Amino acid sequence: MAAVTLADLMAGLETRLRSIDGLRVDDISPGQVNPPQAVVGVPAIPSYWTSFGRGSWRPNPTITVFTSAAFDRPGQLALASYADVTGTNSIPLAIEADRTLGLGAGVDCIVTDFRPLGLEEVNQLGYFGGVFTLQVIARGV
Repeated sequence: MAAVTLADLMAGLETRLRSIDGLRVDDISPGQVNPPQAVVGVPAIPSYWTSFGRGSWRPNPTITVFTSAAFDRPGQLALASYADVTGTNSIPLAIEADRTLGLGAGVDCIVTDFRPLGLEEVNQLGYFGGVFTLQVIARGV
């Protein structure tokens, strides 16, 4: 079986996020935010060399979520609903419902943490934001 690529991982994450009704999903940093919106970033790769040579690798993708800041309380509650461990908007639940990201047995993905960003600005418009960090173990070359 071929090694999983970064593009494969990003596409798998996008697919899992699209299971959340009403959440817009992008694979690149958008020039314009249309909340609620999630952006799958290009994963950091802390080390190409893990145990057993290049038998596996461990990229750390991030997902950035933006919600409306038009009204403080609803925007913050919406962000909290995406960070929650349960519920129809839960990003951890959506990702970990298929930890292989639809890529097969060579991938295992978990959500490790969430960091709220507070009020963010994109193109002079305000949004509440937060960043999820994930850990992936994927079959290497």
